[in-house]
Amino acid sequence: MQNKATIIILDYFKAKRVKENVLSFLKQKTDFSFEIIVVDNSCDEGNAKILEELKNLSNVEVIINKKNKGYSKAYNDIARKTDSKYLFIVNPDIVCDDENSLQKIINYMDENKNIGILGPKQINDNTNKTAMTVRAFSKLYLQIARRTFFRYLWVLKNKVKYDEMQHLDYEKIQDVDWLQSSFIVVRKKLWDKLSGFNEKYFLFMADVELCFLSWKNKYRVVYFPKAVVRADGERLSVGGGMKFFQSKVLRQHFKDAIKYKLKHLVDKNPRKEYYKKI
Repeated sequence: MQNKATIIILDYFKAKRVKENVLSFLKQKTDFSFEIIVVDNSCDEGNAKILEELKNLSNVEVIINKKNKGYSKAYNDIARKTDSKYLFIVNPDIVCDDENSLQKIINYMDENKNIGILGPKQINDNTNKTAMTVRAFSKLYLQIARRTFFRYLWVLKNKVKYDEMQHLDYEKIQDVDWLQSSFIVVRKKLWDKLSGFNEKYFLFMADVELCFLSWKNKYRVVYFPKAVVRADGERLSVGGGMKFFQSKVLRQHFKDAIKYKLKHLVDKNPRKEYYKKI
């Protein structure tokens, strides 16, 4: 029987958390079949050994990459081999405590054929606070400002808040510019049409562009708080100031952001354009 959904979990040195992640998915109550594929980019024998324990579970496949392929390519290599109707792009630290999460998500996607990408509400482990997984299509200068003291200047303060969607009602189902890909579901026919993530982005901005192109191709991007998942709250891109010069990850974020901005320099906001035409 063909799987309706494929859940791809990309790991980077979080093997123990991935086990909790996978087990939470296997407890999901659904009226459809799905498969789980765990991909390891850690290139670490100890991490791989823990993940290989998952191979004994049904409907779970574990792939250990011999080299770090980067975020976009690692997901693309797996996604192109699947024929499921929906793709779940999932970070290693995600846990689904609600056993009905997948069913709620798929039901809503099935009922709304014009949704291309959907993301649930996400809360952090220790605080139970809602993670701000929604963003506006950003300007490069705001991405820089967010990580420096410039974010507190009166001319930028409100713009940074809007960029981070601090005003958003996270209890409301709504269309958004883009969703961080810590947990998103993508309609597979849209994914195939867009050829998945843009592999020119090694680690960041691929999710931004995927949502941008979803809107451009007349598919909505929706935040869906009726389903809730949990994360550890640790983000690779957090930091600023002097940390920028010390962190390879932050420097990669900046490089990917420049690539994205140069590509879409003259493009208008596709979500706004979408609503102008309906």
